[in-house]
Amino acid sequence: MKLKILDNDEFVRRNFTKLIKRYPRRRIVISNGEIFTGEDAVNQARLKYPRITPLSFPVPSPEEFFHIL
Repeated sequence: MKLKILDNDEFVRRNFTKLIKRYPRRRIVISNGEIFTGEDAVNQARLKYPRITPLSFPVPSPEEFFHIL
């Protein structure tokens, strides 16, 4: 089975402000423009989109993000 890599980075760029407000200090997984959360998020994403490589990363809190800037 050949995997497809989508531009999940573009999704993150377009939605980053929303992500840090909604998912602060949580790890999220993005696959095909859909957000998965929880301990089994990677597996959920792979089950739903088996040919797409998911993107997983920790979301900073707004305070952490704006402190870096």
